[in-house]
Amino acid sequence: MRKSFTTQPSLFTTHDLLDHPALGALDGIESLINWPALELLLPKGTGETGRPGYAAMTLFRALLLGLWHDLSDVKLEAQLARDLMFRKFCWLELDQGVPQASTIGRFRVALERSGQLGAVLNEINGQLLQANVILKEGRVAIVDATAIEAAQSGIRKGDPDAGSHVKVNAKGKMQAKWGFQAFVNIDEDGFIFATALTPGNKHEINSLTGLLDGSEDMLFADSAYSSQKIRNWVNENNIKDRVQRKGYSNHKLPPQDRACNIKTGVTRGRVEAIFGHMKRLWGMARSRFMGRARTHAQFQIAAIGQNLQKGARFRQAFE
Repeated sequence: MRKSFTTQPSLFTTHDLLDHPALGALDGIESLINWPALELLLPKGTGETGRPGYAAMTLFRALLLGLWHDLSDVKLEAQLARDLMFRKFCWLELDQGVPQASTIGRFRVALERSGQLGAVLNEINGQLLQANVILKEGRVAIVDATAIEAAQSGIRKGDPDAGSHVKVNAKGKMQAKWGFQAFVNIDEDGFIFATALTPGNKHEINSLTGLLDGSEDMLFADSAYSSQKIRNWVNENNIKDRVQRKGYSNHKLPPQDRACNIKTGVTRGRVEAIFGHMKRLWGMARSRFMGRARTHAQFQIAAIGQNLQKGARFRQAFE
């Protein structure tokens, strides 16, 4: 059994000495959504005997803190022990112990195996839609992928779930990486609606329709997703086609298509800022874990963390 997560610790509501602005850094996220509705989707206790475990929401919030501060489970345990803001966000009193790294790791595995991370993301987005933080009508879908290097590289000794993926590096040269392709469907404001993760050698175009639900008003994507099959699917679902056109050596693009590609690229390029943020600040350039399922779970947590931070900023800006 796990402890309940129902009341704010008195440490942070009755002690004037701890009333410092730095402790309120995450208050916007705290008040952004209805957390009890979210907790219903999290893994429950195992039913083992012994003292109650930490509340599922405490552990889930700890995972978010680990993501936002790019901490390993060991470093996250240490930070929970010494950082008042971390304790406040996870509702941990000063006289209470903190989850061990192994406890955090086991919860992450349980969360991944539950298959509920997609539902958690949908619940958050649904609440943000109801609060008018996310636009309800005329939603633009921007789909793109980024490479995530596997925890262990190489065909023989690398992660067997990964695959080789060729990308152009910063010097303009082709470079092969052993890893995964992580996909997102975002709106024009940068809120993530869906994610997927495939081996690096799987063609991007095969994952596009699975990221959409047909409610999108317009689709933006780069030329890697350009095919007659995709255009037929978009037309059948009454979605405006803003997928960039692809030229070939024997069939160059006409000027009007090149102009459309440039215009489309302005909107489509917004997804690159999200990928860049995740990789630079959250350590998502390389997976910490072996296996596609665990790597995807971490990417889903990153999507959830992205929407919570962005939602808090948006609501503060328009209040």
